[in-house]
Amino acid sequence: MQKIIVLFLVFININTYGQITNETEISLLQSGGNSVVETYNSKTEFTLKKEKRVYSFGGHYTLSSSEKIDDSGEKETVESARNWDAHARYEQELSKHINGFSALQYQGDEFSGYKQRQNIDFGGKYIFKKTDQINSFIELGLRYTVEKTTKRDEDDEDEFNYSKGRLYYEFSNKVSNALFYKFWVEYIPNFSESEDYLLSAEPSLSFVLSETFSLKTGYKGIYDNQPALNDAGEKNKYLDYIFTTSLIAKF
Repeated sequence: MQKIIVLFLVFININTYGQITNETEISLLQSGGNSVVETYNSKTEFTLKKEKRVYSFGGHYTLSSSEKIDDSGEKETVESARNWDAHARYEQELSKHINGFSALQYQGDEFSGYKQRQNIDFGGKYIFKKTDQINSFIELGLRYTVEKTTKRDEDDEDEFNYSKGRLYYEFSNKVSNALFYKFWVEYIPNFSESEDYLLSAEPSLSFVLSETFSLKTGYKGIYDNQPALNDAGEKNKYLDYIFTTSLIAKF
């Protein structure tokens, strides 16, 4: 986390000399009566463009909880989801279609079996097309991961280091002034443990309400081919997914 803070301070110091944009996404679900459920999801991304360089810093936080009656007849609040991430990224334009990048990310999701995961990325980006309407690109890189799990393995260890790869593709299209859609897919192979790969994807559709606000609906799925063990000593589910309808503010 200290590295993220340092990168953020660097971001603050250089932001006077570039174009800064921010995109913040917030969604909230509350139900009462016979079923009391609360779900919060927030996401933000700051981007600074300076000549041929792009700096970005952001993160997300998701929390879901519900109320139930315990054995003594008292109300009890039970969490069903809690995950977060904080990340920083540097991108350098090398030619018209090729960029290089490096990135640092911290993640946490105890329901998926890890307390904290640190990812360090290096790679390249090839831009197929970038206009005011269409943006299409692919990224290929290497990733080094340090992961601290919620449960210890048979050797009484809970911290693991992995060498991984990363393949990412994104396509977005501004159909009209009021409609925008995006699709991305990401594949993370694990070179240290070949069976432990991740596959994620998200299609989304955004409706523009004004120059600042948009309404977004999307489905994000994360498939883990080798999920961690839960508190009962059983494997977690292979697929995590979230369906959201969010309000987006762009500045």
